[in-house]
Amino acid sequence: MKTALVIGGGVAGLAAARELVRNGVRVTVLEAKQRFGGRIHTVHHGSTPIELGAEFIHGRNKSLLQAIADAGLKTSRASDKNQLFDAGKLRSVKFWDKVEKIIGGIDVHSTDLSYGDFLAGEKLAARDTRIAKGFVEGFHAAHLNRISSHSLLRGDYSFARMHGEWTGRVKDGYGPFVNFLAREIEAGGGVLRLGAPVRQVLWEPGRVEVGTTRGIHEAEVAVFTLPLGVWKANAVKVEPPLTDKMEAIRELEFANVVKVVFAFREKWWPQSTCGFVHAFDEPLPTWWDDPRGPVLIGWAGGPKADALRKATPAQLEKLGLQILSKIFSTPVSILRAQLAACYCHNWAVDPEIRGAYSYIPVNGLDLPKLLAAPVQETLFFAGEATVVDAQTGTVFGALETGVRAAREILEIIH
Repeated sequence: MKTALVIGGGVAGLAAARELVRNGVRVTVLEAKQRFGGRIHTVHHGSTPIELGAEFIHGRNKSLLQAIADAGLKTSRASDKNQLFDAGKLRSVKFWDKVEKIIGGIDVHSTDLSYGDFLAGEKLAARDTRIAKGFVEGFHAAHLNRISSHSLLRGDYSFARMHGEWTGRVKDGYGPFVNFLAREIEAGGGVLRLGAPVRQVLWEPGRVEVGTTRGIHEAEVAVFTLPLGVWKANAVKVEPPLTDKMEAIRELEFANVVKVVFAFREKWWPQSTCGFVHAFDEPLPTWWDDPRGPVLIGWAGGPKADALRKATPAQLEKLGLQILSKIFSTPVSILRAQLAACYCHNWAVDPEIRGAYSYIPVNGLDLPKLLAAPVQETLFFAGEATVVDAQTGTVFGALETGVRAAREILEIIH
C-alpha cells in the first residue's frame, strides 16, 4: 500500500487525505494546532456559530456544495444588501455592480499594472473610487500598489463561472464540515495527529522523512498544505531545498485580516440595515449581521489590518463599539449594556498561520502554478496559495487543491 504524509490539517490537507484514503493510500495528517480546520475556525455563542475565519460560500460551486451536502449540512443564502456609511449617514449602494463594472474595465491584453496604478488612470467619481479601493483592500485584503490588476480580472471571470453573485453560509457553521472530513479520514484508516508542528522535512525520490515535535514520520510521498505565511517565515526546513518554490513563495503576497464578532443579548439594530455596511473611513471598515443570532461582525483587511496588528482583544472590542455607535447613532453605553460577548482573531499573529490568504502581485499570474507543481513524484502541494484557475481565498479553492494533489499522487500509483 502506498504511504503518504499530509502536512497541515486545514481544508486542503483534509480534502487531500480523504481522497487518498478513499483510494487505498495509508495516510497520516500532521497538524500543528490543537484543532483541525486551519483558517476555518468555528466557535459557538450558545447555539449560534461564530466564524472567526472563513464564513461564506462564494458562488454555487458544485463540488463544495456536494461535499457540504455529503456531510449532512444545509446552506442558507446570505444577504446581498450593501450600504455605504458616508458623512454620518447610511445609503444603499449597488456595491457589486460598481465593482464589477470597474474591474471589467481592466484590459487583460495590456501590460499588467497594480490595481492602484490602474485606478489612477481611470476617471471615476470620488465615491466610486472609494468603493473600488475599499473592495480590494477589504475583500481581497490586499495592498492596492501590490496586487495585480490582471489577477482581479481573472478572479472576476472565475466568480462568474461559479455564479459568484450568490453568497451563502453553512447553517451550522463550517466547523461541522471540518469534523466530517476528519471522521471520513479516520473511517478510511487514516491517522490524524494534532499538536504536531513540522520542523524539518528530508526527502529523496520515493521517500520522505518528516520531523515534528512529537517524533519522526516516514512515507513515500508528502503533500504540503502549509499556509503561505508559514512558508515565508521559513518555519519548516526542507532538505534538499525547494529553490524554485521558495522564489514563488517570496513573490506571492500574503494578506492580513482582523475579524471581530459582537454577540448581543438581542438584536437592537433596525431590520433595514441587515446585510453589509461599508464604513471606509473607519479602522474596521466592513460590517455585516448574521441572521443565525444577534450578531454583528467587523472586518479589516490589508493595510487596515496591518494597522491593527498589535491591538489587544480589549482594544478591538472598544474600537468596534465606537464604530457601531457612529454607524447606528447609538451611545456606546447602550451597546455595551447589550453586549453578551466579543470574539476576535488577528490572523497575522496566529503563529501557525501568520496571515489570512494570498494574493497575486503584478506579473505574478504564474506563481500559484509554480507553487502547485509536484517535485519528482514525491512532494506535492496544495492550499489556497496554489489555486490556479479559481478565486483565491475561498474554502472551495482550498478543497479543490487538496483533491488535485491527491489525484496527482493517484495517477502515479495507477
